[in-house]
Amino acid sequence: MSVEAYHFWSPTCGPCKVIKPSVEDLKEEFAQVKWITVNTHDDPHGLAQKLGVKLVPTIVVVAYNSDGAQIHTDKHSGTAMVHYYRILRNALRSISSH
Repeated sequence: MSVEAYHFWSPTCGPCKVIKPSVEDLKEEFAQVKWITVNTHDDPHGLAQKLGVKLVPTIVVVAYNSDGAQIHTDKHSGTAMVHYYRILRNALRSISSH
């Protein structure tokens, strides 16, 4: 079982710069999560499109069961950090209940 968090940002995004220190705190606090940082100006794998990201900053959280099947997906965009904490906690709860 695992959880991945995709952090989408852009170098021209003011709000992305504002929350960057808080996102770094999230990465430390949720160290058990695999973090993937995606600059939307340089996204050669098209992750933003695949995960339906239209705004930055956005974090998409995906949880997988022990068989590798996706069991939980959630995302949040904007600067309200409380929502990022919520989606990370929910993803971790989803793997502990399987």
